[in-house]
Amino acid sequence: MEYLLQEGTINLPEDFVDRTVNTFALGSTIPAPLSVTVARDKMLPDEDMTIYIKRQLKLLQSHIKGYKLVSQKELSLPSNNKIEGAQIEAYYKTEGRYYYQKQAAFQIEPKKILVFSCTSQEQFTEAQNKLWQDLLESFQLKG
Repeated sequence: MEYLLQEGTINLPEDFVDRTVNTFALGSTIPAPLSVTVARDKMLPDEDMTIYIKRQLKLLQSHIKGYKLVSQKELSLPSNNKIEGAQIEAYYKTEGRYYYQKQAAFQIEPKKILVFSCTSQEQFTEAQNKLWQDLLESFQLKG
């Protein structure tokens, strides 16, 4: 299987699964004041989107101490409203610092999930909310 990277291509055996995560950070400070990630995931065989989201929330709550879910809603992919998904907003505190996060997950193929995340060190501003919405609206599914 030929796999396309931003920098070029690589060849992998067919039984490899894409679990890559793309991370984009605003500026050069660490931690970045705002970051965006795109991750790939797979549903378990007996899962639908609702069960997948519940499982992911349990994982987040068990792995991130103080994780607080603020909101959760169903969401369709803006460029293709036939693609179902969900959006959550949450915050957590780690190493004395709060992080605020928005995540949207979409089932782009049977059992294949694409997850967009945006994380900020401050509560989201109007400009950051617009950046998040613009990011989701800009995504075009290949093919």
